Amino acid sequence: MHAGAAYIGATGRGVMFVYFGTLLILGVVLVLIADLLLRPGNFTIERITVVSDMPSKDHKRVQRIVWKNINGNYFTVDLGGIERALEQVPGIYQATVRRIWPDRLRVTVQPSTALAEWQGFNQHGDPVERALINLSPDVLVTVVPRLAGSAGRQRQVLKMYLDTAKLLHSVGLEVARLRQGENGEWRAQVQFDSKRPDALIMLLLGRHHPVSRVKRFTRVFSLALSERVSELARVDLRYERGLAVSWRVRTSATHVKS
Repeated sequence: MHAGAAYIGATGRGVMFVYFGTLLILGVVLVLIADLLLRPGNFTIERITVVSDMPSKDHKRVQRIVWKNINGNYFTVDLGGIERALEQVPGIYQATVRRIWPDRLRVTVQPSTALAEWQGFNQHGDPVERALINLSPDVLVTVVPRLAGSAGRQRQVLKMYLDTAKLLHSVGLEVARLRQGENGEWRAQVQFDSKRPDALIMLLLGRHHPVSRVKRFTRVFSLALSERVSELARVDLRYERGLAVSWRVRTSATHVKS
């Protein structure tokens, strides 16, 4: 009885020894493999291929940016970081980077056909941010729109621009300037003649539901104002219903119900 128990105990200890020994060996092997794969000198990136409709000279510019932002080897390189760096470059709307075994990166670039200017202000009205924004290829512009607002509000102002630009484009107008003030009020200057930089109409949109107010303006513009567009100076849409029109050649304002 005691001899059998001793035999089973010795066998159990032997199995446990083999089990833990195997785990230890596997752990060492994994560490060695990880060291081999992750060591910067191994599996280096040797080639970069650019796929894009951009001119060939811009392909070389893209390659230089990618090389500058490679901070690891084939397995550890930060693909997302490279994409973000490329999308900050004027003229590049979207970039996708993929690994191609064994030593190549494939970079697909969708060029931007238009840019917008961004300027961010602090609470004192001083400019503290400046940037160029790559616009989607489906955004049709003939002028560079100038966007402005409080620092850190670039994304919100850009969304407002994209939402209103489509509406205004449908009636032949284009957003030249868009600004959200410190108090949250929106105002836009729209251009009705791309050949004349001064051919602008001021739209006062207020703080609430600015996109709905632009929709209201486009309806009224199509029905009653388009034929006199060159006479328009300012349109105040801060009313719950209707709008007020100020004319270039008149001193009084006209109130139009929608």
